[in-house]
Amino acid sequence: MLSRIDDPFFLDSAGPERPLVVFLGDGTDDEDHDILFPALRDRGVAVIRVHPEELVVRLDRDRVTFAVRGREMAPDLVVGWVLDELLFPGMTQLDVFARAGVPVINDAITLFRAQNKLLDSSMLAAAGALRYPVISGRDTAELGTWLDGLDGAAVVKPLYGHGGRGIERIDTPAARAALISRIENDGRPYYAMPWIENPGRDIRVYTVNHRAVFAMYRYAPPGKWITNVLAGGLIAMCPLTEDIAHLAERASRGAGTLIGGVDIAENLHTGELVVYEVNSCPTCEPPVLEMIADFLAAAAEDLDAALETWRPSHVHTDFDGSPDLFHASKRGRLHQPS
Repeated sequence: MLSRIDDPFFLDSAGPERPLVVFLGDGTDDEDHDILFPALRDRGVAVIRVHPEELVVRLDRDRVTFAVRGREMAPDLVVGWVLDELLFPGMTQLDVFARAGVPVINDAITLFRAQNKLLDSSMLAAAGALRYPVISGRDTAELGTWLDGLDGAAVVKPLYGHGGRGIERIDTPAARAALISRIENDGRPYYAMPWIENPGRDIRVYTVNHRAVFAMYRYAPPGKWITNVLAGGLIAMCPLTEDIAHLAERASRGAGTLIGGVDIAENLHTGELVVYEVNSCPTCEPPVLEMIADFLAAAAEDLDAALETWRPSHVHTDFDGSPDLFHASKRGRLHQPS
C-alpha cells in the first residue's frame, strides 16, 4: 500500500534519460497502475508511485529536493491521487512540488474542491452544469424547511467520501426525524439534494484533458438504489453520445480535473441529463488508462503544449460488449439485460 518504485528506468541511473512521472498516492488503485505504468514505460516514460508518508522534502537555501527511500528524484510531472486520510498531507506535498516548479496534474486545490461535495456542486453551478438545488450547513431548522419544499424524497451525503459510503435516501417522516436528530447530536454538516427519478442506473464518464473518452452504466443491485461499484453495483459499457460527452466535458472544465470521472443521471421526469458530481481520483478502466498514458507521456514532455493540443486517439461512441473493456476483477459484475 506504500510506494511503488520498481521502475527499471528510475532505478538504473546509468540507463537512458527519460521523463519521470510521479504518482502521489497509495495502492488503492494498484489494478489501474498494473496497466497504466507499463503503458507509460512503453511510451518512453519512467513512472513511480510515492506514498505521502514516504516522501521526504528538503528545503535548502538555493534548492528544493525530493526523495523516497533514500533515492533522490527529479520528476518532470506529478499526478495527485490522494483522498480520504491522505488528502490533506498529500495536498501539502503537491503544493510544495508546484512551488518548486514541478508541473502538477490534479493539483492540491483541484483535489480539495472536487472531494468536498459542496465545493464540487458550487463548481458545477458556476459551469452551468448543476440542474437541481442543493443545501448544506448545520442548521436543522433550515434543512427541515427545505425538505418541506421538495415534491419527493431527498438524498443526503457526507461532505467527504466516495464509493457510496454514508449516502441516505430520506423518503419517510421517520427517516427525516432520524436525520435531524443525528445532525443535532453530532453537529456534522449536512449536504442534501433532491432524489432524481432515474432508470435504476447512472453513467460514469471518464475525461482526460477535459475530453470524454469512455463511459459506463452503473446499475443498482436488485432491491437497492445506490449504483457505486464499491457498493455492489453492476456495470455495462455506455456509448458516448454527443449530449453525454458535452455535459461531462463542461463539468470537467468546471471542476478543473485533467483526469476525472463525471457521474451523470438520466432524469426520468424531465428527460434531461443531470450531473451528480465530478470525481478527481476515479478508478479507471483499461480503455481510459490507455488514453491517460498517452496524455501523461505528452504532458511529461511539455504540459502546456499537451493541454493545448492533446486529443484522444479513440473515443468510445459505439456500443462494445467486450468484457475486456473492464478490469478482470469487475467482469463478474457485468450487467446482463433481462
